[in-house]
Parts: sequence; C-alpha cells; structure tokens
Amino acid sequence: MNLSRREQGFEQRLRRQLMTWEQNSSWPGILVCAGLTWSAYQINHLPYVPFTMADGRHPVSAVLLALLFGIALGNLLPVARWLKPGIEVVIRKLLPFGIILLGARLDFYNLIRVGLGALLGALLLIALVMASAHLFEKRLKIGGKLAMLLGIGTAICGSSAIAAAAPVIEAKKEDVALSIAAVNILGAVAMLLFPAIGTALLLSPEIYGAWCGLAIHATPQVIAAGFAHPVDGQTAGEIATIVKLVRISLLGPVLFLIGAVYAHRRRREAAYVGGGIDYRKLVPSFVLLFLLAAGLRTSGFFPEVTFHMTDRFLLGAGDRTMDLAQVLGLAAGWLITTAIAGVGLLTEFRALKTGGARPFALGVSCSIVAAVGALLYVSLTA
Repeated sequence: MNLSRREQGFEQRLRRQLMTWEQNSSWPGILVCAGLTWSAYQINHLPYVPFTMADGRHPVSAVLLALLFGIALGNLLPVARWLKPGIEVVIRKLLPFGIILLGARLDFYNLIRVGLGALLGALLLIALVMASAHLFEKRLKIGGKLAMLLGIGTAICGSSAIAAAAPVIEAKKEDVALSIAAVNILGAVAMLLFPAIGTALLLSPEIYGAWCGLAIHATPQVIAAGFAHPVDGQTAGEIATIVKLVRISLLGPVLFLIGAVYAHRRRREAAYVGGGIDYRKLVPSFVLLFLLAAGLRTSGFFPEVTFHMTDRFLLGAGDRTMDLAQVLGLAAGWLITTAIAGVGLLTEFRALKTGGARPFALGVSCSIVAAVGALLYVSLTA
C-alpha cells in the first residue's frame, strides 16, 4: 500500500512520539506495578486456604504476594527498558509517601517508646556487623573498603548506605557496584525467608517486626517482610518500619566515625576523606514527615468524620462515619504494596553470577550475624 507524502510524514512523527513515550514515560511501569498490586489484593481475599483461613485471617499478605509476583515477572520475563522509569518512580516516590501516610495510623508516644527501645539494639547490631565484616575481611582476603561497604550496607540501610559511604572512604566504582548488587540480592533473600522463619518460630507480631527492622538490609525489604506476618501483619509491619527508621537515623553518626577513622589512618586533618558529606541528606525527609504524621494523629488532627445522609443519596439515609486516620492507613497500604511490587520487578538473581564468590560469602556472613544477633536481642528484651 502506497502512502502519500503527508501520510508518511504523519506516520514518522507518530513513531517518533511513541518511541519517546516508551523511553521517557513513567506510566507504563507505574501501571504494571499497580496491576500487580490489584492482583495481589484480589488473590489475598480469595475464600480458599491458604489465602483465607476458617477464622477469617489472611496469612499470605498482599505485600508478600505483590513481591513474589514482581520477582517472578522480573526474572522469568526480562523487564522491558521502557518499564524501568515508572518502576523507579514508584520505589523512589510512592514508597516514602506511603511511609509518611503510615505514620497517620500510629500513636506518637508508642512510636517513641518502640524507637527508644530499638535504638540500643540498632547500635549494638551496627557495631556487631561492622566488627564481623572486619573479621571476615581478613579470613576471606577481601579488600578493606569492599568489606566496609558490605558491612555498612548490611548494618544500616542497604544500597543507600553504601552510596553515602563510598565517597567517604574513596571506594572504587567496582567495589561500590559489587557491594550494592550483593546487598540487594541478600536483602531480597532475607525478605523471603524471614516470614517463613518467623512462622516456624511462632514469633509474636511485636518480636517479629522488631527483628525484621533490625536485621533486614533495605527499607522496602523490611516493610515487605514485616507486613508478611501471618497473624497480625499490620502491627508487625508498623513496628518493623519504626525500627528501620531508627537504623536509618544512625547513618550520619556512623559515617562521621568511619570518616574519622580513615582520616586518622591517612594522617589528614579533616574528619572525613574523599568527597564531602552533606549531613542534611543522611536522614531522609520522609523520616521526619513520618514522625510529624504520627504526632498529628496523636493530637487528634485526623478525626472521625460523620456524614448525615438523606434518602437522596445512593447509599440510602443514615449516618456514615469515616475515620480519616484509617483511610490514610489504607492508602499507605496500597502505596507501599505498589512500591514492593516494583522492588520485586527490579530484583534480578542473575546478579549472583557476576560478583564472585568471596564478596558474596562475606555478605552472607554479615547477614547471618545480623539476623541471629537481632533475633537474640529482641527475644531477650521482649
């Protein structure tokens, strides 16, 4: 079929526009994540075991289902390049916003109580994991900077901590990439194993949530595992989030100490080496907004609203009460689950083949130390 010159020009412009849309638009990735989330919630409420038990419980959480769907889709079918911008937007923007809204469900005084209890545990675990990384470094004959990156990524907040620590110790790009790959893979394994281990050990939601918050690497992984508790995922997930945010808040002081140690070794006057540190960026703004949301909820800023409806409304006459904090909590659940689906899509186990055995062995060792140490701590202090 021969096209006129005008029709050919229109076709070329349309193709260019579609290519640009595919490469730059975030919507395809966002819609895929949203579709996985919708599917997870639908399956979560199927009236069959193991999705719905006789007592009405849903032991397999929607968060865990979305994660598994994402991992399966991302590893069986390579994620198209044009999906990644949207997936990254979901993880980078929707997850922090979901965490902020989650604060609207929490009591500020309970948050402070749990946070103060987690502070000592976080300090002990960070010291234990960093010391273990130094010990395993010599046994496995791995460079000190690579071991430091793996240690801080395991101890605090995964790849974010690694990226922040790299300029402080003047780490090589290869070491940064390898440590980020190792920590992401090991964190993904942890968020799949912890729900099964917690169920086998009959851990209460409080102990299980604190364990996830202290031991698992990155924030999305902590949230996915925390909300997967078979009995009370909401309580476990909230506690896991609080404890994890306490760990994140310690990133600045830990980096300062690491910088001081490396500066002393190199006989420099500054308290850090390599690139400068902007300490304002080490505690993400969503942590502070999370605390603010909890404070507003405790002060009664999110009240129950009652609507007096007449028979003209579709739902009929009567009073309808809406708990604003509960509505925000439901929105938080959807946003967090959508972000976790994106985490699953970007979790590629193929990275295990490219990193080499010894760095992953060190990462596994540090992860086991963190998991066992955190479980002992939360069990003894419960």
